Amino acid sequence: MAHFVFEGVHFEAEEKIRFNQLCGSYTDLDAWVDIYGFSIEVDTADSKFVSNIRYEKPLSQLFDIGETFEVGIDFSSRGPNHSIIQTEVTISQSAYLVVKSKNGDIQFDDLFKQLNIFTYLLQFAIQRIPYPVSVFGFSKENPQELGEDKIHYPEINIFYTPIEPIVSRKQKLPQEFLYTIKDLSVDQISVWFTSFDKYETIIHLYRSLFYSNRLFIDTKFLTISQSLESLHSILFDGQYLPHDKFVEQKERALNTVPAELTEWVEGALSNANYKRFRQKIFELLDNKKETAGRFVDDMELFAKRVTNTRNEFVHHNKQKLTFQKEELPFVIYVLTMIFELYLLEIIGFSDKKVKELLEAKIRTHLTRWKHLRTIKK
Repeated sequence: MAHFVFEGVHFEAEEKIRFNQLCGSYTDLDAWVDIYGFSIEVDTADSKFVSNIRYEKPLSQLFDIGETFEVGIDFSSRGPNHSIIQTEVTISQSAYLVVKSKNGDIQFDDLFKQLNIFTYLLQFAIQRIPYPVSVFGFSKENPQELGEDKIHYPEINIFYTPIEPIVSRKQKLPQEFLYTIKDLSVDQISVWFTSFDKYETIIHLYRSLFYSNRLFIDTKFLTISQSLESLHSILFDGQYLPHDKFVEQKERALNTVPAELTEWVEGALSNANYKRFRQKIFELLDNKKETAGRFVDDMELFAKRVTNTRNEFVHHNKQKLTFQKEELPFVIYVLTMIFELYLLEIIGFSDKKVKELLEAKIRTHLTRWKHLRTIKK
């Protein structure tokens, strides 16, 4: 089984599969970048149709990411054809993501990971799976002599099978995305890359929600619930009391119980200082109550029902105050929205900008699920 095919170079050994730059073109990328080199003027005066089209390829945009990589956007263009019979003129432009190593050739896997991290930023913005259109790279293992001591390093085409089968779908417009690259500053792009290892697990959990054809509704609920639980552990204090205070109270409790119960009570108290899932969900909601309150009237009750539903799915014990199957899409949306609020904040968007980015999406779902807004006992 071949995971990758490299066209245009022969690597003599696996350890020699090294690149200094990778580029990837993906579905929805052109609209996400929203930068075009066309200037079109049309004059229909005097019943004539005069069209003046000028094209200039946009300049590439590269940004430093620490001491190891540069990332950014570049463009390719084709046309026009200069055929003898001129009945059609075509100029096409494509944007692609770029990741470059500042240290020359490095292992392909290391550079490909950075390209994937960039596509995850794209995926978060477009709210669906970006499919690879073309991926290519450059390596010093692939020199080509041009004469007069000139060396050229041609493109190496890279082929692999995406995890999710590619399906045809309608093109989205830039205003339908959560954000475009124009909304991102250099610092925010840098934060995404430099903090990715810290948040990698929860980002992958969140990303799995886009693979909807593979997920049952129960799985989607458990996935976003786990994402939020992990997020809380990173962003919030996970203990009820300071460690020293808890140890003191634990010792006082142990000193008051009969000796034969000491070992049992000590075991029961071993994790007593760690916040429960219900408390974590409530704190995440309450911290974003201005937005969450538009969907949930009673956040404590909502957190309790999320917890009971999670426990019923995981432990197979019948619980009271759980969500019904028909309520789960609404609940999943609310939990996902809360996760996205925090993720946008982590990237570096201000509260004002986060509200602006999510407002259209929130208004749409408020109308759709208005009848479920009030979560009753």
